[in-house]
Amino acid sequence: MNLSLHHLTRFPASHTPTADSVYPTILALHGRGSNERDLIGLAPYLPPELFWISPQGPVTLGPDSYEWFQVTEIGKPDPSRLADALKNLDKFIAEVIANYPVANNKLYLLGFSQGSVVSMSYALTWPNKVAGVIAQSGYIPHESGLKIDDVHVKGKPFIVTHGTKDPLLPVTWARRSRDMLQQLDVDLEYHEFDMPHQISEESLAVVNTWLQNQLKV
Repeated sequence: MNLSLHHLTRFPASHTPTADSVYPTILALHGRGSNERDLIGLAPYLPPELFWISPQGPVTLGPDSYEWFQVTEIGKPDPSRLADALKNLDKFIAEVIANYPVANNKLYLLGFSQGSVVSMSYALTWPNKVAGVIAQSGYIPHESGLKIDDVHVKGKPFIVTHGTKDPLLPVTWARRSRDMLQQLDVDLEYHEFDMPHQISEESLAVVNTWLQNQLKV
């Protein structure tokens, strides 16, 4: 389907389309330097009833390599570039809801690294537009001018996972983000793992359990 962002989709294995079919949905945002084929590969490790949409970042970094915003300083996204990334994602989410069988109250953002930064930033800005956030190996860009909706973000489900040996985005950044989320009174589940900048079987297992519980609500 020709939407504003190139993307891949993956329907549940039990998918039998009907006029009123809707599915709990994962919108997967890859890390800097990756592409739309990356995180959709996690689908077999998470609940099978999920519909997956995996877009490609709009900024070309290199051959088959993309990002959500151009990096000018690690850990401090340029406010205007981050704002543009959030606007692009907001437009794409509206298109997705209009064109795919997405259950509006079960649309989850799943991000890794820069995709995690964008996912958390979007949910803090427009919390009513997503059901929750799975933030892996990322951080909240505290100094990038986010306009946080601190009223509606209260109680919003977040799960944050991070490696204690992450050489790219230090775990101290994740802990700072944890503290901020706690102050905002979100429904937070936070985990650290003995791993570098990656997703592991252990971290996926806690995400899987978290999602199973979310889908029961």
